[in-house]
Amino acid sequence: MLKPVQAENLGQLAFERLEHLILTGEVEPGDKLSEADLARQLGISRGPLREAIGRLEGLGLVTRKANQRPRVTALSKVQLIELFVFREAVEGMAARYAAMNAKPAELKRLRKLLESHGEDPDLRRGVGYFQGSGNTDFHLQIAQASRNSRLHDYLAGPIYSILRLYRRRLSEVPGRAGEALSEHIGILEAIEAGNADLAESRMRAHIGASRQNVHDFMQDPD
Repeated sequence: MLKPVQAENLGQLAFERLEHLILTGEVEPGDKLSEADLARQLGISRGPLREAIGRLEGLGLVTRKANQRPRVTALSKVQLIELFVFREAVEGMAARYAAMNAKPAELKRLRKLLESHGEDPDLRRGVGYFQGSGNTDFHLQIAQASRNSRLHDYLAGPIYSILRLYRRRLSEVPGRAGEALSEHIGILEAIEAGNADLAESRMRAHIGASRQNVHDFMQDPD
């Protein structure tokens, strides 16, 4: 349930509320977004709401078609598998360069980050592994540690938003949350050891396991 927005920057807060609903799965891929209903629930006019929806569209989280309501982006199984094939190559390279270029302070932050992930109540119960954004996202931090701006920019762009849209759903596959954390730890150990080949191999295997989950468990949107 949405709470009314109370702030000077109504567009920003509306954006944050809607993004949260989408990324946590409270609004599902393919769901229509009613401007009238959302504006009423948030207690704002349609102007700031349209601004928020436009920003979400720019991130790839919302799609529009002529004369239709905007919808939460929904990828087909084939499209999602293609995304993971791309991630496997690019994130594997990011892990390789992180093993070569990461600074001690970054490695320390990554280690603490995974320790905090291990304390997440949902992960400990085995029901999900939902990372936050930015500094709390293991994959994005590895891309930053790679010291390759092209890799980082690719992974921090729209591909990142789409990934976050589906990440929670995939982590809810039975047993996957704990497996994913163990794989993250293995990737970090290779990076800490400066073993570029192993870091890339483990990252590619990690993404490949997620891709297999898409193949085995995801259904095409209606």
